[in-house]
Amino acid sequence: MRRELSDIIAMAEAGQFDLALQVAQEIEDARSRSLALMKIAEAWAKVGQKERANQAFLLALQAAQKIEDASDHSEVLKGIAEAWAKAEQFDLAFQIAQKIEDASRRFEALMKVAKVMAEAGQFDPALQAAREIEDAWVRSPVLREIAEATAKAGQFDLALQAAQEIKDASDRSWALKKIAVAMAEAGQFDLALQAAQKIEAAWARSEALKEIAEAMAEAGQFDRAFQVAQKIERAWDLYWVLREIAEATAKAGQFDRALQAAQKIEAAWARSEALKEIAEAMAEAGQFDRALQIAQKIENESDRSRALRGIAEAMAKVGQFDRAVKVAEMIDDPIERLQALAAIIAAKQKAGKGEAGKE
Repeated sequence: MRRELSDIIAMAEAGQFDLALQVAQEIEDARSRSLALMKIAEAWAKVGQKERANQAFLLALQAAQKIEDASDHSEVLKGIAEAWAKAEQFDLAFQIAQKIEDASRRFEALMKVAKVMAEAGQFDPALQAAREIEDAWVRSPVLREIAEATAKAGQFDLALQAAQEIKDASDRSWALKKIAVAMAEAGQFDLALQAAQKIEAAWARSEALKEIAEAMAEAGQFDRAFQVAQKIERAWDLYWVLREIAEATAKAGQFDRALQAAQKIEAAWARSEALKEIAEAMAEAGQFDRALQIAQKIENESDRSRALRGIAEAMAKVGQFDRAVKVAEMIDDPIERLQALAAIIAAKQKAGKGEAGKE
């Protein structure tokens, strides 16, 4: 039968559907016949022949009803339900899944059908299919995926409803985190904070608050972002978001706020990165003295070297060549120092050509 099934699949993929169907229907073994017909149906569905695909699926279903072995019967029905779901015949797929006698395979089929429905944006039917899964621990990851999909689509009420039905605390926390982040990305900061507060797992709550604070900073809501950051429990997330806030506020020219955020960072590596970004932003804004003061406070040598290089290059851009060279000579890293000096020479040559052109 393996050879016959592979031949039938090859026929269907080559577009020889009628011949494939004829050969499949001649197979005596009910299980093999059902599987062959299901493959033909899948091939028809792939080329958009929905009606003919449905006809083949129904023939596969009829053949499946004649399978005597209970385990094989359940396995084949599971395959038909999943294949029908992929063909976007959700109602029929759901009906078949519900009829599977073996509980384990029924749950697997309902799980697959629910996921495919959610991926297709059929959120209410997906939720209905997930609720048919009696085992709460099997149901939990399915509800989590539905919650995530609905949140991405902006259907926050339904997403929260799905999340609240999740029994497993870890899955529930993950789903609520995803919902909170989706809300923040949509600018729904109040709703995002409410969702984050419902998260039980500290790690997930910290990650959610971190991403909410980052979204606020990107939206220019710096004070609020800083307030949210103070609620983050996990050190890594706190350092990361304070660095992001410092960078965003510096780019917006709000240097005092940027320094306030950077000074709250306890980890030297993260604080150094934040101060580097602030120093470079100050230099770009022409605040060279202040930029130098900040750069010299950077503990990490690599970040300090890059900050000084940025300051030197910014000075060179506005024609302060002598001062730029002095700053470049302060750079510890030899490669960064050479790159800074090269940029100064290039800027000076460009300025010289400009002056020659004017003459």
